[in-house]
Amino acid sequence: MTQYTVNLDIYPDKAQYKPNGPGHLIVELTASAAAPLTVRTEIQQLDETLELIRSEISCEADVPTTLRIPLITRGSEWECYGVTVEVYREGSLVARAATAYDVADHWRRAPRYGFLSDFRSGEEGDLRDADSLNRFHLNVVQFYDWMYRHDSLIPPADEFIDPMGRTLSYKVVREKVDALHERGIAAMAYGAVYAALKDYLLEHPELGLYKRNGEPFHLIDIFYIMDISPDSPWTAHIVEEFRKVVASGFDGIHMDQYGFPKKAVRKGNGEEEIVDLAACYPALIDRTKQAVREVNPDAGLIFNNVSNYPVRATAGSDQEAVYIEVWPPVIHLRELKGLIDEAKAYGRGKQVILSAYLPAFYPKANNDAVESENGAVLTMATIFASGGYHLLLGEDEKLLTMAYYPDYAEMRPEFVRETRRYYDFIVRYGKLLYDAGLEDLSYTYTGGVNTEIRFEGDAEFAPNGDVGKVWTLVKRLPGYLVIHLINLVGLEDDHWEHGKANRPTAQREFTGTVLMEREIAGLYWASPDTEGGAPQELPFEKVPHDQGEAAQFTVPCLDIWTMLYVKWA
Repeated sequence: MTQYTVNLDIYPDKAQYKPNGPGHLIVELTASAAAPLTVRTEIQQLDETLELIRSEISCEADVPTTLRIPLITRGSEWECYGVTVEVYREGSLVARAATAYDVADHWRRAPRYGFLSDFRSGEEGDLRDADSLNRFHLNVVQFYDWMYRHDSLIPPADEFIDPMGRTLSYKVVREKVDALHERGIAAMAYGAVYAALKDYLLEHPELGLYKRNGEPFHLIDIFYIMDISPDSPWTAHIVEEFRKVVASGFDGIHMDQYGFPKKAVRKGNGEEEIVDLAACYPALIDRTKQAVREVNPDAGLIFNNVSNYPVRATAGSDQEAVYIEVWPPVIHLRELKGLIDEAKAYGRGKQVILSAYLPAFYPKANNDAVESENGAVLTMATIFASGGYHLLLGEDEKLLTMAYYPDYAEMRPEFVRETRRYYDFIVRYGKLLYDAGLEDLSYTYTGGVNTEIRFEGDAEFAPNGDVGKVWTLVKRLPGYLVIHLINLVGLEDDHWEHGKANRPTAQREFTGTVLMEREIAGLYWASPDTEGGAPQELPFEKVPHDQGEAAQFTVPCLDIWTMLYVKWA
């Protein structure tokens, strides 16, 4: 007898919803034979079921069927939900799938950043990229190198050649902006804050920035660095360019810099002066925000702190997130957490985005795809568990390999499915991962002399992020204790850019003990490495502890990343 099968995929129809606005879950299924089916949809917030929806349908053999299930979108600032769909035939479960969605008044609450960089005329009408971005819940997208020139952003005609020699279509750019808006995604226009082409500098030499030997600063002899001092005419010019871009329909500006120069010579006042660019950036960010807000009150800004420079100066400026483009000497997984922790402290409540490119995937490097994926999933787990977002995904199931975005890489279907689980997970558990009230207790509650949280198993558990151990990250939120376990056992190195020959050595059935600072209402575990990622209750027993009483339990599994959370009574 032929086995009956149903291919099932589910995803929300928008990357993020506005509070109390319309929202639907898209359920796509194809059955191997005609039959009446029951579709059961469960909507949850953490471990609480909010709604159960039952739908009866009839499917034809091998004919795709689509359902639209209404979603809960109540909220004011930010709410996160998980969804599980089960399909039954004659009372027997034949398919299950899970996803997540969130509701927010502005994308700054949870800036899941993606990219687009292909704007050729041949892209017209092809919106597979917008659909892909939506399936990954990417709610804000950078349009990289979409513009005519760096010193004159909006193209003068529908078809034009960009400074890198690519023939692009402004009509396609506008079409993709509209497509993203339809899917609840904000469109951010890339703009380098101080870059001009060589002919612009030759016409305006007094606006350039120079080395002490008199040579102009530039990048690859194409992009010349202009003076961004508050009184420089260039500053007024570029801010007006940014204002025009937002007036044209973009939702904000991605303000780029190149990480150099940090100090330079300007000649605008007839005499040479030293410019400290770190001192100029905050004023430029604030001035740009004021200009774009006058056009669109919800317009946003993201400024690129290249290699973490100068995050101390810029993090408090009027922008939506603290964004860091990661480069050596930051090479270890634990150093990514350090960047996020520092940026959160400087940013005073802003979310943090790491632009951490994965050169292991660079197509011309010819690296093994599986090894590249082994490394990538550890990098994602580290960034997400540390409370950061990751600029990595874009186009139609592509990922970034380097700073020039068109050099992106294809994703294998298997890795697309795995990555979707990770992005479902960070949406579903957004409040436990990204709430501004989270406090890091990693070095005071676990490891060494700390006995509040202990684990015992085949591996060593420690908060240091060392190769060969399970990395313990502990966060406290009013009403919750959150414990992240990242598996680094059996790895050859902990470099976040590298592929890995093998995945970590899986840990199974190990014991955890948590000091009961108050009574426990529930103890749960969840992982993006398991299908569905829904929270599973962990039975526990009360045991004596040197500080009173503790909850002792058994964690079923740790592949890459497992999260535990205690809900206090």
